[in-house]
Amino acid sequence: MALNWFTPKQGARRRAPGDAAEPGGAHINGHAAPGIDGPLAWPEVVRQLGQEVAMSLNAASEQLDRLNRLEPSLVRSLVPITESVERARQAGMAAQHVLRLCEDPPPQHREVLNLADVVRAVLTARGEWLMRRQVNVRKGLTQTQVFADSSMLYMLVDELVLWAGQLATQIAVTVDKSRTTGRPRLRVSAWCNPAQVPEPLWRSMRWTLWHQLARTLGAVSQLDMRDDHVRVTLSLAPVTEEQLTTAIEESVGPSSVSAVIQGCRVLVVTASAQRRAQCLQALAGYGLMVDVAEDMHQAERLALQYLPDAVVYDDSVNDSALERLRDELHARSGTPVAVIEIHAQAGASDFHASTIGSVSTGHVAAGSLNQSLGPALVFELCKVM
Repeated sequence: MALNWFTPKQGARRRAPGDAAEPGGAHINGHAAPGIDGPLAWPEVVRQLGQEVAMSLNAASEQLDRLNRLEPSLVRSLVPITESVERARQAGMAAQHVLRLCEDPPPQHREVLNLADVVRAVLTARGEWLMRRQVNVRKGLTQTQVFADSSMLYMLVDELVLWAGQLATQIAVTVDKSRTTGRPRLRVSAWCNPAQVPEPLWRSMRWTLWHQLARTLGAVSQLDMRDDHVRVTLSLAPVTEEQLTTAIEESVGPSSVSAVIQGCRVLVVTASAQRRAQCLQALAGYGLMVDVAEDMHQAERLALQYLPDAVVYDDSVNDSALERLRDELHARSGTPVAVIEIHAQAGASDFHASTIGSVSTGHVAAGSLNQSLGPALVFELCKVM
């Protein structure tokens, strides 16, 4: 997890076949990255964060000064100001995540996951960000099972995509299995000349964060730099027969009952990108058409364009705005819409159904979306259909 992986950027060479990396570490051009397996050098992390924040805020200050001199450039100059401030904010947030992972790592709830589904959820949730930056993503996703904590794996993939999207406008994300080891493998490539990428992008807090996430998950990381692209490869632990058997026995997946709701349209409204992705993953296989919105303005636009049969929301949504949307949908379609609220109260039941025969709201615990959101939707949709 050393911060100096990219120091020797000149003369990027092809990695020799057969090179391997230690869990949480990396190899560059066949040589172990210095300090990767040792503890974090906290003075270096603090220095790194200070440099990133100062650089971004200095850029913002320069743009403000330019605005004072050139009024006609006001609109154009707002974009780099916003981007500079956002980079500073993201650096600070990433540093806080690194601190938490190292000093007080959250407990991991490992389960059998389809790595391709996690990647699809990340790319769906980050669609607007990628579009805004004009980043084109090529995908090659093979159904591959891993045994990992879903939230942490999602965050790892998300950070890798964000990091690659800052390096280049052409990136590739692939999921497959290694031919030599048989381990599940995630590859993220950014098509750029590594020698021409500014140093702060290589040595960013985002880089540090995803590397620490890889270490926490026990992933084997590897870096390849060539003249026209940079590629990060993560190898994760394969699923054992025992883990797979347990997952099959404990899974609560779509049953024949869910056939009655196939083709229904569901609108998911939450400001959390990770929660939107979790909902998409939880509803995969039910045959539903799922729209996602990050606020009520976007939700209203989608709902009026494609009348949903059900709405799923969390505490980031204003209750009165949700009720207005609910009434308007009822008036337009002539039938009530099923509504489910995602709640985060500790100790609450996984799924609390709405009252039979009344227009009310079902509730699903945020910590049990994978197990409970699908069955909850089956119940609530069947009630209003």
